Amino acid sequence: MTDPAHVAPDGFQPLPYETRPLETQPDVGTTPDIIARPPTIPPHDPGTSSREELEMALQRAQLVADDCESLFAPAQRAMEDGAWVSRLADEFFNELTVQARLAGSVAAAGVETIQTALDGRGDDELLEVRPQ
Repeated sequence: MTDPAHVAPDGFQPLPYETRPLETQPDVGTTPDIIARPPTIPPHDPGTSSREELEMALQRAQLVADDCESLFAPAQRAMEDGAWVSRLADEFFNELTVQARLAGSVAAAGVETIQTALDGRGDDELLEVRPQ
């Protein structure tokens, strides 16, 4: 007598449980909420910041902002070239495009925030954030 727990199915016997393909419901929670841009008020620095530090931060933020949206470009090109073709692929491509624009927008807002802090500064004065 064999134990049914230790017998491998021969491929012709039906599985002991029901299987069915994954179903998705269109337009139910698939679109992201639009994220509002953060205000361009500079964040509080826990110490002091010189104009030179803000200029260096601005340069780094601009480099990152330039890369943010373009990071999605290889995936977008692959989808445009037919790497995946289906209704679900179209939804994925649309979402990919939205997220690329959102990444660029958020990165640009970071640059604007640093630029606003820099514009509000004098030539070389230190910015005291903590009250003494």
